[in-house]
Amino acid sequence: MPQREYKQLSCREAGADCDFLVRAETGDEVMSLASEHACRVHQMCTITPEMMGKMQSLSKSVWCDKECTSFQKTDIHIPHWG
Repeated sequence: MPQREYKQLSCREAGADCDFLVRAETGDEVMSLASEHACRVHQMCTITPEMMGKMQSLSKSVWCDKECTSFQKTDIHIPHWG
């Protein structure tokens, strides 16, 4: 089975004491979900262009043989594709 590429971002990598990790098929989806989390959990509801740039620079590609659903962290968002 060919590997699939996903984008991934975590709060911890951004310097926060938070185990949130998001993984999605596109960078735009990762940014959207991370922004929702930042507002809901960290009360950071205004994302400046500088913050968005930092999040984008910290986002990385990961490859999985199957769906990337193996991580189990607090408040994790890993979509399930059928």
